[in-house]
Amino acid sequence: MLISELNRFRRSSRNSPAIQKTPQMLTRNLTKLIPDPPKRWVKKKLRNYKLSRAIRAIHNLQLGQVPNRETLAELIRGWGNEDFAARLDYAEEVAKRAVSTKGPILECGSGITSILLGLLAGRRGIETWSLEHSLEWCEQVESVLRRSGIDQVNICHSALREYDDFSWYAPPLERMPKEFLLVVCDGPPGDGKGGRYGLLPILGERLPQGAFILLDDANRPGELEVLDRWTKEANLSVEVREGPEGIYAIVERR
Repeated sequence: MLISELNRFRRSSRNSPAIQKTPQMLTRNLTKLIPDPPKRWVKKKLRNYKLSRAIRAIHNLQLGQVPNRETLAELIRGWGNEDFAARLDYAEEVAKRAVSTKGPILECGSGITSILLGLLAGRRGIETWSLEHSLEWCEQVESVLRRSGIDQVNICHSALREYDDFSWYAPPLERMPKEFLLVVCDGPPGDGKGGRYGLLPILGERLPQGAFILLDDANRPGELEVLDRWTKEANLSVEVREGPEGIYAIVERR
């Protein structure tokens, strides 16, 4: 049916001067002939291709080299989780820290940054421990990591639990390193009780002097409250970075 419709469209285009389609118009008309399931299949294949190409490009970088913004943008597009994927400015900051940090990395919320950390820090033998409350998302991220040959990233399914006045992960403390020098904090979801506050009460003792926290979405009311509570309870310096795609904070433990 699709072939016959395509042939009919071609014949009518040739025979009618009024129907002289530009390439863009032709593409739109052909797209209308394709049912939704194949469209979704094609989009998924295209995303996977972009993701694989970006991963290969980053993998082929020299040790210590930071991916350019074009490669990072393709990685984000290939990941395809537009609602939660790291924005370009934040992803670039994560990449810069990943190539230079000297100790283990803690990631709060897994995803595209797990790939970056595994590619850039993992190749230097630096482990990443990623806390993720969604079992389905854990499995999806782990699948990409395995398929791409990315190791040194430990995806930990850590359900959210209630603490005193906040909700946060239940991390496998007995298996985790005694200290982390870099924290990539993009979880748990900001609408939970206390948002991302639980990082310091639960794992603050494992963040030594000189450790850095990269807190995404630093302009949201919940994250501003978190920063306010953290700075009142610990000796921290906070630098807020604003870019065209969002705001994040660089927090250093003094």
